[in-house]
Amino acid sequence: MPKAGPFVLALVSLLGTGCRKSPPPASEISLSVPYELSTFDPHEKDLLSNVALLSHVYEPLVTSDASMAIRSCLAERWVSPDPLTWILTLRPGVRFHSGAPLTSADVVATFERVSGARNLEVSGYLMNVASVKALDEQRVEIRTKSPMSILLQKIRYMAITRKGVDPARETDGTGPYRLSSPKPGPTFELTRHEEYWGRKPAFQRVTFRLKRTPDQALDDFLAGTSPLVQANTRRVESALRGLTDVTILKQSSIFVKFLAFDVKRDETPGVPGRKNPFRDVRVRRAVRLAIDRAKLAASLSSYAVPTSQPVPPFIFGFDPSIPETPYDAAKARALLAEAGLPGGFTVTLHTRQLLAESAGHLKAMLAEVGIDVKVLALPDAEYFPALSRREGSMYLSRFGCPSGDVSDLLDKAIHTVEPARHFGESNNGDYTNPELDRLIEESSGLAEMSQRRPVLQQIIRKVMDDAAFLPLYADLDVFLMRKVLSWQPRSDGYVFAFEVARAGR
Repeated sequence: MPKAGPFVLALVSLLGTGCRKSPPPASEISLSVPYELSTFDPHEKDLLSNVALLSHVYEPLVTSDASMAIRSCLAERWVSPDPLTWILTLRPGVRFHSGAPLTSADVVATFERVSGARNLEVSGYLMNVASVKALDEQRVEIRTKSPMSILLQKIRYMAITRKGVDPARETDGTGPYRLSSPKPGPTFELTRHEEYWGRKPAFQRVTFRLKRTPDQALDDFLAGTSPLVQANTRRVESALRGLTDVTILKQSSIFVKFLAFDVKRDETPGVPGRKNPFRDVRVRRAVRLAIDRAKLAASLSSYAVPTSQPVPPFIFGFDPSIPETPYDAAKARALLAEAGLPGGFTVTLHTRQLLAESAGHLKAMLAEVGIDVKVLALPDAEYFPALSRREGSMYLSRFGCPSGDVSDLLDKAIHTVEPARHFGESNNGDYTNPELDRLIEESSGLAEMSQRRPVLQQIIRKVMDDAAFLPLYADLDVFLMRKVLSWQPRSDGYVFAFEVARAGR
């Protein structure tokens, strides 16, 4: 697969005079981020927040660099002697925080734990894995059900845990930091693991300030509380004018915001008193036409880029031939009338709190075509369980493909829900298309990327035609950094404290 890269990367140094407060002591650092964390189990939730935070404590066999290219981690090398077999050799001398040595038995136990559970979201990355066995203490053999050229991109999200330790109850990783926080809360606190096998991080103690809104993160930065923050707001440039020691970095996000629908049930809870309108493709296409994506992106308090397909251009599978989705309120109203809904209807929109602003703009746009939207904005701890219970009729969220391959989306959000095979774990609208299911499964076995690309693009075009998944826009992530630090944004959006260094070192 070709190396992924950002389509926007801007670096702006603000010139002027003065600064408002000196950075914290050199041995510690605080970072303000929008992350939420509800569990310390690295396998339970496949969310950006969980991966970003728990990657300080746990590590995978292979990892990825800032451009999403695969790099060695706990496995120092690997070979594929035949299309169905991968043999990985573990790095010698690696120990868990408890002091126990890492062996192939830990890797096998980790894979068996995840593949055998239906409540662990990262299990979706192993759907094509047939078996994992230890060849000796340092070598692991992974067999796949069919040829899988992107196996390494998938197992990059398998954090290795110690055999015999339940990570839901006890934290024992191999990562560069030990956990200091006793339980999930407003901060995530770490202490450097001084016996770490690799390069030691620059900072001995790290505090992530969690659930910080862009304005709160900006305040943290101005107050000197956090010298590196994520503050996705257009206010930053005016708020920081006159400072000499500040760098603003803007990075295109892999996450695409989208609308999706309950397309399965004849009656749906968010549309009381009538049949489920979203089972009719004309209604879904009407919603698509009623949204002015350019206006939506321009109206947000954060930087955003409108999009008409579910992945940004640097994700493998993006189809440049798909045209921009037009805005056509008149045609949207005509489609609703054709579907027997000339007066529109009322619907509850479930959304994550971090997307409440977008939901407000969507409410106004859909009102123009007669769709009365009641916005229900929930914290993540309530939003995701509500969708799992199928309480959503129309919902607003985001999806990213951190492996750099559109198969992340297709396997989890587009394929028919099949818990036993780990398909459809994010398909909360129960969309189903047997022909697409077949193509999705066949595409994972195509070893040649030149063969895979047109198949993936064919799938994306059909998904867009069915309009069960409506892409809206992608953010530009904005980071503020004091010039005493050295760091670059990642294409996958993660902020890792162990990648932050002191400038000049």
